[in-house]
Amino acid sequence: MSKDQAYPDASVSQAAAKAIYQKFLDEMSVAVMNYDTDVLTSRIKLPLRVTTQTTDFLMESEEDWLVMIKRMQRSLHAMGINHYIRLANRAEFLSENYIEGTHITHTLCNSTPMIPSYENRATLSRENGEWKMTLLETSLVNNSYPIAIPRIDTSAKPIFSQTDAERDIRRTNSSPLRLYQEYLDALTKSNMEDDFDAWCELCDFPHTVHMERIDEVIESPAQIRPFFEMLKEQIEHHDIDEFRRTAHRAEFVSATQLCGYHEATLYSKGKLKLGPVSSRYILRRTGTSWRAVSITNSVKNNQFPYSIPELSDALVSLRDIQERTTRT
Repeated sequence: MSKDQAYPDASVSQAAAKAIYQKFLDEMSVAVMNYDTDVLTSRIKLPLRVTTQTTDFLMESEEDWLVMIKRMQRSLHAMGINHYIRLANRAEFLSENYIEGTHITHTLCNSTPMIPSYENRATLSRENGEWKMTLLETSLVNNSYPIAIPRIDTSAKPIFSQTDAERDIRRTNSSPLRLYQEYLDALTKSNMEDDFDAWCELCDFPHTVHMERIDEVIESPAQIRPFFEMLKEQIEHHDIDEFRRTAHRAEFVSATQLCGYHEATLYSKGKLKLGPVSSRYILRRTGTSWRAVSITNSVKNNQFPYSIPELSDALVSLRDIQERTTRT
């Protein structure tokens, strides 16, 4: 069966959204119980955001996703669960390439419920004709990764984030990659024009900065000024005439947020002088503007801000950042 046959075109009636959503749930439920890694990995789009009532995880690798599914599958089997059923309540096209739906998860040993049934909400994104999950919100109360045994608070009604329809960026048919590149271009322009006010307009306060060894909370423009001045010094010292920030991938991780990945390189007369520096920004939309709420750069300096960047081989993962910033 071709992808177009498997998933109806998004231009059909809204009733088709529920059929697409239910088909996705059925395929993934079977894949979870059988630990079918091909299906499990082909039906998600990274980064994948998974939230519970107490925390959320932004997964950047297939390995992170599979570790959680394997733990959950083992727990379900250990409890004697042989029917893992997810039934759609509703679904709608947010736009041509996004569907949001809600469903109930049932876990049964034959016909006996083993875990209280619980509500969920998921967002699917269409990529090359195939629908993939980008966001899963659950009513579980698990607060650590990986989720093994699903835990439910039957005394409380689950709460999912709410966003006005007109503020939901996924309803606009906008490309997250294009929006991310436009943001990067504005950021670069502020550097090359030495416009600190424009730079600050592209940042939320507070926001966080992460490096290989360091996590910082930036409360005010004064805290980020030394970093901006460091970039200015590098531009002047190397006689930089071309500053490139090139977006590689991006995805909406909520109605008002996107997560993007890019590389930064600085050139003088066509010669590379600094970089590449790999980066990951999480942006939040306020009105029509995008501002950074989390910035990660592939540098290994032991303090922030720093005078000269010491480049690292790779970005520290969001899961590692979450673990080291939530330690007690």
